[in-house]
Parts: sequence; C-alpha cells; structure tokens
Amino acid sequence: MRRTLKGILLLASALGFLGPWARAQSKPVSKVVPPKSGTQTEVTVDARQGKLGLGLPDPIVAGLDAASVTSNFTEVLRRDLEDAGPFALLKDKLPLSVAVATVKPWLDAGAEWVLALKVTKNGEAVTVALQVMDVKATTQGDGKQLRYAFSKNYTGNATLLRRIAHTLADDLVDRLTGDRGIANTRIVFVRQMAPGIKELFQVDRDGANPIEITRYGSLTLSPTVAPDGRLAYVTYKGGSPEIWGQRKPGGAHERLYPNAAAGTQGSCYAPVWSPDGKRLAFSQSDRRGNSDIMVLDSQSGRVRKLTDGGFINTSPSWNPAGTQIAFTSDREGGPQIYLMEEDGSNVRRLTLEGSYNESPAWSPNGAMIAYVSRFEGKFDLFIFKLGEGKAYQITTGVASSESPAWSPDERRLVFSSNRGGSMQIWTTDLSGNSVKRLNEFTLCQSAKWTRSR
Repeated sequence: MRRTLKGILLLASALGFLGPWARAQSKPVSKVVPPKSGTQTEVTVDARQGKLGLGLPDPIVAGLDAASVTSNFTEVLRRDLEDAGPFALLKDKLPLSVAVATVKPWLDAGAEWVLALKVTKNGEAVTVALQVMDVKATTQGDGKQLRYAFSKNYTGNATLLRRIAHTLADDLVDRLTGDRGIANTRIVFVRQMAPGIKELFQVDRDGANPIEITRYGSLTLSPTVAPDGRLAYVTYKGGSPEIWGQRKPGGAHERLYPNAAAGTQGSCYAPVWSPDGKRLAFSQSDRRGNSDIMVLDSQSGRVRKLTDGGFINTSPSWNPAGTQIAFTSDREGGPQIYLMEEDGSNVRRLTLEGSYNESPAWSPNGAMIAYVSRFEGKFDLFIFKLGEGKAYQITTGVASSESPAWSPDERRLVFSSNRGGSMQIWTTDLSGNSVKRLNEFTLCQSAKWTRSR
C-alpha cells in the first residue's frame, strides 16, 4: 500500500501538484541543523527602505504617434521602475518638463533625479535619448545649468520600444544604485492547452510578449534554464517521461536522458541545471515507487546516483556555488527539506517543524531557500534564512501557492497559485505585501525566472 502511495505522490509532484501528505503545519521553523559550507551572505526579508525619489515627465515625441509611445514605452518604463525596488516614482502635481525653471518644483516634490526623455523616429529606426538630471547637484550649482548624472541614447526598430524601455530601466538601476536590474528578464512556465497537453511558454518579466516554446501535443513539464539560456524539461511526447533540452545556446531540442551512456533507466522528473550549466540534477523513480536524486553530465551523458535507501527523494535545487543540493525527502515520514553535498554526502534535515515541506529553491546568493509548506490547511510559500536558522511565511492561507522560484535580483518570488480561481503565475516581494498576477493565462505552473533567454 505504501509503494502505491509513493508512486502517486511522485507523479503528482512531477505534474506540478502537491501530494496529499497529511496534517496542517504548525508554527514557522525556529531551528535548523546548519549547512556545511562557507560564509553565507546575509539578506533581510524586509523590503528595502529609503527609496530614491524619481521624476518621470512624459517624453518629447517626434515622428511617432504619442499614444503609441505612451503605451509601448512610457507606461512600460514606469512599471519597470516601480517594480525595481529602489525607486519611488513621483506622481502628483509635478512639473511637465525638465528645465532650469522647474528644478525647484522638482526638488519640492521630493525628486532626487528626473528623467528627461526624447523619442524620435528617423525612417524605420527609433532613437530614445535619455538624460538623468541630478536635482541636488543642479540646485547646488549656479542655478543656470542643469547637472546630469547619466546620459545615453538607445536605437532600434519602432517595434522594439518595449524592449528599449526594459533595457533603459535596467541601466538606470545599475547606474544609480549599483544593482543589476531585472526588467529585461524572462519567465518560462508550463501552460495546459487541453486535457493531457501542456506546453512551455515564455513571457517578459511583466507578463507581455508571450512565446510558445514547445508544440509537442503532449505533457511537457518542469522547465529549467541554464545560465546561458539553454532549456531542459521533461516531456512525455515519446510515451514515457524523458529529459529533453539544448546542448548549446540556441541549439535544437534533443533528448538528453535516458541516453546510451546511462543505459536503461527508470522514469525521470524535475530536472534542474547546475550553476555552471554542465550538470543536470533530477529525480528518477524505480519499480518499487521510490525515487532518488541523480546527476547527469550534459556532455558525456554519464549519470550518478546521490541518494539511496528506499524513499521518495525529489525536487533538487543547487546552491549558487554548485557544491550543495537541497531536495525533498520522506525518509523520516512526511516530506521535508534536506541538504547534501554535491556528491551525496553529509545529508542533513533543514525543516524541523511542519508535516509537509517541499519544492526547495535556493536563492541566487545562497543565503535563503524558498519552499512550499502546508500551513492552516493551505499551501503557502516560506523562506528559510540559513544565516538565522529560521523560516518566515511569505503568503497567507487565502489560496494554495506552489513551486516558488527566485527573481535574478533576489527581491521577488514567482509561483503558481489558484488565488484567482484557476492556477495562474504570480509574483510577490519577500514581505508578501506586493503580490501581482503575471498575466491572464490560466492553468499554468512551474515558473522559472531567468536573465538569459
């Protein structure tokens, strides 16, 4: 009976649904066996304070329809900057332009920088000229000349205004704060097209510009993206689950596992690229209903098993250095999060409270692990801070939340949730106060946030 239940739970996990392991979780975790590693960088869960006041008057437009520029550029840029984190966009009773006469009103409105933009079309090309006025430096000057912190021109086809806005936003974040922005990133996810048919999709960070990646007419699940943009995923297009993906950036999609070097193996699930893009960790089941964490060398095709012992071991996630793996296991009863070294040694339990904890996702700088936990009858997102040995609840039990993944700048999580009725893709900041739906797509799951596609 236990073997049958294991098989059901393994398939449910692979398909992106939470298994029926028992009771509601109690309090957030307060203890942890510290991981064996070097120094962890400390990151606070609270949202960053002290935002920078930013003025963004409408750009000067020449040769284009002003309404089109507003919808495809200005509003996109506003959303990118508002979501970036460090900026507070000013909105009420603001000057309409950037000039010597408007410096004092901008200062009174709380602006530290003001963006002066001009969008010009010449033939098929569009140029966006950006100048960022330093309000304080200007007011401290002779009062006759504007002082600029940053100037740059962006050129592209008129159809690329949205992309230019994303690039400009990331440049501003980098130049004015020293952090790399995420406006130009992508989110890859699974979408159900019909009963028994799921395909991979990609959208911009703001949910726009959808692209259908696969068209297999079968179950395609569990996408993972390497640092250079190569995809890997599980597909049933050949009947049984196989890992398909790309061996080089932009290359053809081909079967990666099972392969000749590995020989005949069991069903495989939940692949995830290592940080160096050379290995794939995944879960592989056997005929008894157990599963183990495996690691595939993407070039040689050789595979090695990291876990053993007759349990369900699944959902691997690498730390940023590629030296440790977090995973889910039921070796002590219900599913819990465990850590181990890259060779399978030094296995230790991370989550010590709660009856159901799964789907770990290691943060980009290695200081936190996001996961799903059953709490008060619903599945919610938690973050475990390794430096503290404590877990914090991010979402509340208004609906089920599943499959967390980190934004590249570590400020937000992307996840699937039925809080809108059907399963859709959502994002949240680490306080849980800024939860946003990605787009209108329904029946979606298993989102991954990436810079590289």
